[in-house]
Amino acid sequence: MVKKILLILLVIFSLSGMAIAAEKPFGGEGELGIMITSGNSDTSSANGKIGITHETERLINTIDLQGLYTSEKSENEDGVKQDKASAQKHEGAVKAGYKFTENDYAFIRGAYLNDRFSGYHYQNTVTAGYGRKLITGDRVNLSVELGPGYRYEKIRAGGSEEDAIFRASGFFSLQLTEGAAFEQDLSVETGEDKTITRSVSAIKAQIIGALAMKLSYTIDRQSKVPVDTEKTNTATALALVYGF
Repeated sequence: MVKKILLILLVIFSLSGMAIAAEKPFGGEGELGIMITSGNSDTSSANGKIGITHETERLINTIDLQGLYTSEKSENEDGVKQDKASAQKHEGAVKAGYKFTENDYAFIRGAYLNDRFSGYHYQNTVTAGYGRKLITGDRVNLSVELGPGYRYEKIRAGGSEEDAIFRASGFFSLQLTEGAAFEQDLSVETGEDKTITRSVSAIKAQIIGALAMKLSYTIDRQSKVPVDTEKTNTATALALVYGF
């Protein structure tokens, strides 16, 4: 488990360093959360995320990578404690956009998700469409994206699923005080086969300089899932965030 935590640390801060070293218009943030408990329950959890944005007068490009690993110790038949993974997920999304005006742009987006306990080997989506920054300000920001796409999923039990989809997403942020902000990220992918919804609500509080603490609550829901898997999954995370 320690090796996995160190690997996440290395990836996040290496990518952050690359972005910091590059001249503007690059920006973004990296976050890392670790929790280890002992006593009545022995568990270890690590989650990391890096998001980089590149924006010029005509281009708006983003890359987002994140991972989660949770393990717990349990005794086998011989009474020996062993680590057993209870959550293991990594995902990434890349988006390239062309701006028509300061607030309007066309984009194409590709995303990949591998969740060991979801019943799928992986889930891929490609979408294209229109984006608009509805509100831009010092306190309030709101943006939306809409467009059609295609989804392909490989099932662990065998077989695959594919579907034409329509994806809608929105991001809202509100500066509560000088050092605290609320963020809401929402996306819906709907097709003939099923609908996938993700909601991420977060409170971020500045600690010092570019370093902040972030508390987030994520809800992932799929209207149709493989046998013996849940339709709705939630996650609460506390992480350190470094903005650049």
